[in-house]
Amino acid sequence: MVELFYLMLGLVFGGYFALAGYDYGVGILLRTVAKTDTERRLALGALGPFFLGNEVWLVAGLGLFIGAFPIAEGQVLSGLYPVLIPLMAALLIFTAAVQVRSRAAAARPLWDLLIVICGFIIAAGWGAALGVMLQGFPIRFGPLPVVMAALTTALFTLHGAILLKLRTGPTIAARADRIARGMGASAVVLALVAGATAAVQAHRDASTWWIIGLFALLAGVVVAANRMSRIGRAGVALVGTGVASAAPALIVGIATLPHVYLHADPVESITLTEAAASSTSLDFLAIAVLPVLPVLVAFQAVTWWIWRKAPGRPLFY
Repeated sequence: MVELFYLMLGLVFGGYFALAGYDYGVGILLRTVAKTDTERRLALGALGPFFLGNEVWLVAGLGLFIGAFPIAEGQVLSGLYPVLIPLMAALLIFTAAVQVRSRAAAARPLWDLLIVICGFIIAAGWGAALGVMLQGFPIRFGPLPVVMAALTTALFTLHGAILLKLRTGPTIAARADRIARGMGASAVVLALVAGATAAVQAHRDASTWWIIGLFALLAGVVVAANRMSRIGRAGVALVGTGVASAAPALIVGIATLPHVYLHADPVESITLTEAAASSTSLDFLAIAVLPVLPVLVAFQAVTWWIWRKAPGRPLFY
């Protein structure tokens, strides 16, 4: 049962990175690919139908982590406070800015700037948090968190660029395509650098071979996605960049097994079974969670199917 919940946790957080990743990527690119207010409304309209639904995956992931692994939850979240506080603040501001930018025309430049800045903070913040978890607590801002922050920023930006290419008009799509080509190459290099850095800097209980192999696989996925984008298959490319955006979270989850919390002092590290709630609690949690996850996935799939075509005109944002 413990392993099942760990698998679900990986799927939920991977889903969050894959889906919300393009939200933050579009935010980062907002002032670069969209030069006028109408273009910026079109760019944000590309995520309009999915925007708030994507954030549900983060709420579900945090709830699952707290419920299934209460022992590790306190250690991990408190250990990541220096990263999580600005990250959560940026998440709140980003969401608010996207929602309210259309209300007053005079304030739109300010909201647009906040969207870009907070998009960067969120993307880099998640990467830094994953880097810390891979190298072990307490936080030491060495090369690994920095490289991971750069990697997730590049992946989310690439993901957002591909979404804009798929779901906007020719002008924005052409700019997004140019950015995607360069960002794809950057993401490949950063994935390989992250793998090499993690192989040296990761906690001694992390699996070096898993780290090297999975980061190399991530680089391959980005190459394939970029290739699909270049030959005009942006939909397939979006799936590829979604997998790539989810990969850092999944790599950390796999490489740190059987631990869920790594500490510089091995005595302080916590394994999966040590971190888990009691079997009775997990049974009750399973009754609540297992029926909900398929509904969440189905809702996301139906939403994408209904809104599969590009909006063609500015939406609410």
